Amino acid sequence: MKSEINNKKILIGNILKNTRKSLGLTQEKVAEYLGLAPRYISDIERDKTKGSLTTLVKLCNLYNVTPTFILKDYLNTVHIDIDDKLIGFNNLTENEKFIVQKLIQIMNQSKNLNP
Repeated sequence: MKSEINNKKILIGNILKNTRKSLGLTQEKVAEYLGLAPRYISDIERDKTKGSLTTLVKLCNLYNVTPTFILKDYLNTVHIDIDDKLIGFNNLTENEKFIVQKLIQIMNQSKNLNP
């Protein structure tokens, strides 16, 4: 199984494309924001080129996602789905973020009191 994953070709174009579209961005806008050619963004989304690590980080920052979200299908870790579940956290208001953080804190305290 592990060698199967290690030999798997990494294709992240669709994830990047779907994420971009969910934000209502065009390839041209993304290219403009990142100072890249629209053709380069297109090639990445069609898995014609892998792009650089720098470009991946720029895309993650622009799309407000983690590299783990983009690469989750290729990583061997149990807690990888947390990024999927928290993907909208940064879109919340400061008050909403505070409430979510307090809820997590309360839930953790509750677990510590009832082992």
